[in-house]
Amino acid sequence: MISNIVPEDARYLSSTQYRLWSFTPADLQALRTTTNQFAADRVREAVRRAREARALSSADVSDADPESKSRGASALPEGEVDCLTVEEELKLITYFCRQTLQLGDHLNLPTDATAVQYIKRFYTTNSLMTYAPDTILRTALFFATKTENHYFRLSKFAEAIANTKPEDVLASEFLLTQGLRFTFDVRHPFRALEGAVMEMGAMAQGAVPYNESAGSQPQDMSRRVKIAHGVARDRLKTSALLTDVYFHFTPSQIMMASLLLADEELIHWYIASKFGTEDPMAQKILIVLSDCAGMLQTIEPVAAGPTTERKAISALAKKLKKCRNPEKIDLVALQKVKREGDGVEDEKVIKKRKMEREKVAREADELFGPGLTTG
Repeated sequence: MISNIVPEDARYLSSTQYRLWSFTPADLQALRTTTNQFAADRVREAVRRAREARALSSADVSDADPESKSRGASALPEGEVDCLTVEEELKLITYFCRQTLQLGDHLNLPTDATAVQYIKRFYTTNSLMTYAPDTILRTALFFATKTENHYFRLSKFAEAIANTKPEDVLASEFLLTQGLRFTFDVRHPFRALEGAVMEMGAMAQGAVPYNESAGSQPQDMSRRVKIAHGVARDRLKTSALLTDVYFHFTPSQIMMASLLLADEELIHWYIASKFGTEDPMAQKILIVLSDCAGMLQTIEPVAAGPTTERKAISALAKKLKKCRNPEKIDLVALQKVKREGDGVEDEKVIKKRKMEREKVAREADELFGPGLTTG
């Protein structure tokens, strides 16, 4: 009888995470480079327009106030805009992803891991120079409560964050969904970790058979499984979210790599217990897991970065402030203008349709005469 159960790998290969958000390292780097260069060009062009507009405004009022011309000129930025590089953007993105995790913990939200992946996906095709990360951070964290079916009142969410109004949270929501290509599913490695730990625990108790060619069980296996579980989970909650492993590896590979870093001997035995010691597949799996583990090790599983990193981030934040696109700074105002513009367009459409109906009615009167009246 043919089973109706679809293998886990087949389900993952059909997911939007695999089809739309999986890249080779080279492809991801190329995408980010293109995004950065395009945004830098747009920033320089927007700054040029802002300078011209300010110069014209200064010239218009200078006749009435001779000193205003010099004041306006001195306020104008001078020289070429020093834009962020791809590497600098990535450092800032990592920092703001850390902030997202901390804010999620503060609000006791179980959806911060999904929010971080939304931020990382959004900034593959959008730049920090175009859309401010602190704004996208709040929106992503709140939006994740919707997609993960964890109700959290908007007003309560805004009140919990300093200097934040509900409209600040919602202003970039449509931008975020566009950047996510309207795909909101995120496959995490947390459930896979629990399954692997349960199986290894059962193996330690002798409740699950395994390939005898793997040799005897690691010494004190039950205790080591529990320790590896905690260490791996901490890494999945930090390093896995802050690095690019979600873009390059499957959830099960990320899970196994985190366990490999926690207890290499244990996981080598576990893989051998599945495939045997001579199966080439086991070696292929270990190579992939080693690559993933190497990427996980680039960011330590701690809540905050080192002091030297914070100093570098402070300098980059100042640089970002000077190279923001001036036309995209106030998203709340932009959304208001768009709504009002849409309202004007709606009124025009309604008026046009009314005029068309009246025209059709007049033409009908001319052809058939006015309608019959009763009285």
